[in-house]
Amino acid sequence: MVETDNSLHFGNAISESWERCELKYKLVRDAARPILRLQSSEVAPRLEELVERSGGRQGIISQLAQLAANAGHCLVVTDTEGVSVRLEGTEQGRSIFEENGIAIGSCWDERIAGTNGVSMALSERDAFTVSGRNHYFSSLHPFACTAAPLFNAENQTLGAISLAMLDRNNSADYLFASQLLGTAADRIQRILFEKRFADSLIISVSSVNGRDLLKRDELVALNEAGIILGTTAGAHRLVGDKTPAALKGKAFELVFGTDAKAMESVPERVMSVRSKEGPVLNFSARPNRGKRTSPASGRSLKAVASQKPKRIRLAASLRQLSIGSDRMAALCTRALAHYRKGLPFLIEGESGTGKTALIAAILEADKSNSGRITKVDCASLGETEQDKLYFQTLLEQARIAGSFGVADQEQIVLVFENVDELPKFAQARLRMLMGEIEANGLLLAEQNSEQTPKIIATCRQPLHIAVQDGKFRDDLYFLLANTIVQLPPLRQRERVEALAGEIARQLAGEAVQITEEAKCMISCSDWPGNVRELKNALQQALMEGDGRRISRLDLPERTIPLSEKHRAIETRQSYSDQSYDERTLIQDALIGARWNVSRAARNIGMGRATIHRKMKQYGIARPR
Repeated sequence: MVETDNSLHFGNAISESWERCELKYKLVRDAARPILRLQSSEVAPRLEELVERSGGRQGIISQLAQLAANAGHCLVVTDTEGVSVRLEGTEQGRSIFEENGIAIGSCWDERIAGTNGVSMALSERDAFTVSGRNHYFSSLHPFACTAAPLFNAENQTLGAISLAMLDRNNSADYLFASQLLGTAADRIQRILFEKRFADSLIISVSSVNGRDLLKRDELVALNEAGIILGTTAGAHRLVGDKTPAALKGKAFELVFGTDAKAMESVPERVMSVRSKEGPVLNFSARPNRGKRTSPASGRSLKAVASQKPKRIRLAASLRQLSIGSDRMAALCTRALAHYRKGLPFLIEGESGTGKTALIAAILEADKSNSGRITKVDCASLGETEQDKLYFQTLLEQARIAGSFGVADQEQIVLVFENVDELPKFAQARLRMLMGEIEANGLLLAEQNSEQTPKIIATCRQPLHIAVQDGKFRDDLYFLLANTIVQLPPLRQRERVEALAGEIARQLAGEAVQITEEAKCMISCSDWPGNVRELKNALQQALMEGDGRRISRLDLPERTIPLSEKHRAIETRQSYSDQSYDERTLIQDALIGARWNVSRAARNIGMGRATIHRKMKQYGIARPR
């Protein structure tokens, strides 16, 4: 039985290939020089045709070649018939491969070269790895080969790109190669697709459930009637169809269950819809690059030059986060500036102070770059092989994403929550990635590379404590803590009542009146659960009351401060203008109980008859 490191399907494919090689093609496994090699004169026109069909030299292959050389691998580019038309690698490294038939002009058709990565990738139309032991010819056993097919805008095969490497029987090598080549092939097709359908409406479609950091959204091109003109190679899998051709000519709305016209009016706005097959899909319309005009069109250069620079203000999401606190506003400004410069930073703060909310607000505020955000809860990682493979894969994907200078590459954002609980193995791997980024100069502000992964870390306790206790690497700490954003607890912020008003408005969907007595309670409470606890208290108060007004009685019992600090504040508080007397007490109770007299009486410990008597005494009447 043939052993394989691929999935069950790919394992079966290799077994079937071996069977064909032995029974159908009559290949001899121990042949000394089994790989057929064409003359250079035969290779040149094949290379020229591939370059022409793939849209010219886009730079992606050169980037792959550099990565292959750095890793000691050999990059092989083949045409549709599996003939090698380009070979890249270090001179010393290339000689090892060429001596064994991996050279310019080598033919990797299965009928000649047996089971190999190139032939399997072309036949399966997907990235494929054939490890050393799974090559049919024994002379190729020292090598592992991973290949990915190349497609044009019409999903016709152009050829393949592959990495040949000395086989260390390491699944991480295969994974890295598969992801690297798959990403490069995807980029090449996207460039061709956007060029081919530049004058059409292009919709981005992606799965919400995917954990793959490198997996891009698929593209679907439509005509004015909403009929699908074409798709990128993997779009059909999102809706359960077998081939890309199955989608062409169908109505977009019938296939994906949503109206493309609704997205065309608001380009790049994301809509989430559950597809007919079950998974939730994200959709957004890409700007029509074929009809794009210059921002300065129709205006003179003099008019543009004379414009005054606009005053920079915090985005709405960040303004809401910093309501009532100048200190929070300054911290938000600093965090956003570091994010835009691509500098890693650390957010520290007690549970509930808004670390996650700050990250979400920064991403919302930075409209210039769409981002692919991956969050890792470091506290959930263990020393298991599964967790080690997941973390290693994540960082390898980030490294690959940062290696391609493709214009439409989404910004990769890695968020490490509870980073002080990151296991030792993960600390070492993250240290290696950040060290490479630093060595390449990509952390410098003037670089501001859109391809460099942006890294944000959070923790509840100051991270330097974990360093002092020997639980966290000091070298990683200094790389992560380029800047530390220390979020203050709610009890240390100014004008907490202003923040409470905004949160109440968001919860109720309209402006909410908070009485002066309730504001006093909110301002004086210690709020050990910080913003999260405040939100829960306000939500409960709105449920207890009429949903439009919050009084002292509506607030949960735990909100009322019992500390000496509060007693002193309450003693100093002047109630000359708004005395919390019996009339106010009864009126608040009635409003909070939606004018249910029996319920109001129970809430303040009075009899129902007493409530009625005092309502008459104080002139309190239910509003008409």
